Amino acid sequence: MRLLNGKEDSMEQQNQQVMPPDGKNKKKKGFLAGCLGCLGMIIFFGIIIGACAGGMTSEEKTPVSSDVSKDQEETTADEAPEEATDDATQETEAPQEEVTEPEEEPAEKTTEIKAGTYKVGTDLPPGEYLVFSDGMAYFEASKDSTGTLDSIIFNDNLTGGTAYVTLQDGQYFKLQRGKMYPVDQAPSIIPENGIYETGMFKVGKDIPAGEYKVILDSTIGMGYIEVASDSSHQLGSIISNDIVESDQYITVSDGQYLKLQDVKIEK
Repeated sequence: MRLLNGKEDSMEQQNQQVMPPDGKNKKKKGFLAGCLGCLGMIIFFGIIIGACAGGMTSEEKTPVSSDVSKDQEETTADEAPEEATDDATQETEAPQEEVTEPEEEPAEKTTEIKAGTYKVGTDLPPGEYLVFSDGMAYFEASKDSTGTLDSIIFNDNLTGGTAYVTLQDGQYFKLQRGKMYPVDQAPSIIPENGIYETGMFKVGKDIPAGEYKVILDSTIGMGYIEVASDSSHQLGSIISNDIVESDQYITVSDGQYLKLQDVKIEK
């Protein structure tokens, strides 16, 4: 038994000798367990902190987007009145753009017809014209362009002054050393001093109707006076005419034509 005990004692001694390493292992295991526990706690707290941080980040992001939305809303709100203001401005200014001042009508221009030969209805319209002489003028109306005496409808010499002529469609009119105008565009021939001298005047337009004294004003001792119903220069249109060798009186009515040659008249 002793041997056994001795063996047991030796075994116990061996166990006692073996135990220290086991104790160290236990200490190591305890240390490792403690480290793992601490590491676990660190990881646990890290997860919690990360979760909290993530929550805070999402919470912080939400206000930012909210602020951005608010800024966008404020920007939109600010732009909307500007657009409305622009529309209102356009609506206000639109009528002003169309405002235009009435244009002044240009002054009526006189149509001067120079010396030449014209075919009535082709070169100039038929109607009444007022001829002005440039020195010794000559005018002639004919029924064709043959140039024969038989074709002449009327003709006359105009030594200063004016003459009315009426031209028909198809006639040929020749004018030398003068010019003429349509009657509605002709310059006025009313004398400023009220004394009518050589020329042809329309009663009621150039000279008032009434009685006038005819005064001879000729270097050769005679003049000519004629009253006509129109300006066709035809014998049938002559109402009265006379060779004036001394002063006399004449009465004219509205619509008549008074022709004076080397005489003058005054009221």
